[in-house]
Amino acid sequence: MNESNHHIVSPVRPVVVDAHLHVWKSDPSFPDPSVTPMSPTSDIRVELLDQYMDEHRVDRAVLVQPLYPGEDNSYVAHCATRQPERFCAVCVVDSGAPKGVDQLSYWVTEKGCRGLRLRPVVESETPHFNHPATFAMWEKVESMGVVVSILMNPSHLTDLEQLLQRFTTVPVLVDHMGLPNLEDGTGTASIKALCALAKYRNLHVKVSGHYSFSQQSYPYQDCDEMFRQLVEHFGPSRLIWGSDFPHVLLHCGYRRARYQIERSYPSLSSEDMDAIMGNNALSLYWP
Repeated sequence: MNESNHHIVSPVRPVVVDAHLHVWKSDPSFPDPSVTPMSPTSDIRVELLDQYMDEHRVDRAVLVQPLYPGEDNSYVAHCATRQPERFCAVCVVDSGAPKGVDQLSYWVTEKGCRGLRLRPVVESETPHFNHPATFAMWEKVESMGVVVSILMNPSHLTDLEQLLQRFTTVPVLVDHMGLPNLEDGTGTASIKALCALAKYRNLHVKVSGHYSFSQQSYPYQDCDEMFRQLVEHFGPSRLIWGSDFPHVLLHCGYRRARYQIERSYPSLSSEDMDAIMGNNALSLYWP
């Protein structure tokens, strides 16, 4: 028997990228342990993330600097540098200070970070969002090809649009679908306002963080109409999945977050599913 005639080629599995999660070293002395759902006084090491990724067939991950360590992005940068084909890092800088541009240059050019996170929902950072003093930082982002992710809510959409008009080539990701208001059961106004910005082709939306705004338990069916509108306006090519690990462990767990889109929206084609679950993030962070 000719063995070559019976050689079996395994199908190539689509790449899955978790585009939004956090890891950190514990800080037992941190003054506000409740700043995030998972306390900064607890260790959330990349080795724990590795286990979840391996178990649930997630190939790569974007390590987003968490809220509590400020502008010290050392841990996420180190993790990404150690395994660059598996991880990349998104840093935070002091966007309200002149040193912010220098900080950004350091973390990107010296430490290999591929993204910057802005957080206008944080009270101390709100005044800096779309302030003319920060335009130099945006220009630096533009020149270095850095991806900007934004933790915002619907009240920041006007400022976001002005930034999109000014910086047309900067890839921008809205974290957690813009933290819509679903208390009325639909979130119609919030999602319509976000979808109105789909005309800016450099804008992308992370399909993540459902537990933080849904008024229901998993599978968060009150988010279904919002997701359908995002697909309609942005298209699957500009939607990106993220688990929001480790916070999601306190809610639906990593496995259910990993398979939520697949289970909730079976009408998506395999190509669209692959785009949302990995290919879109891959093209942004591992071009």
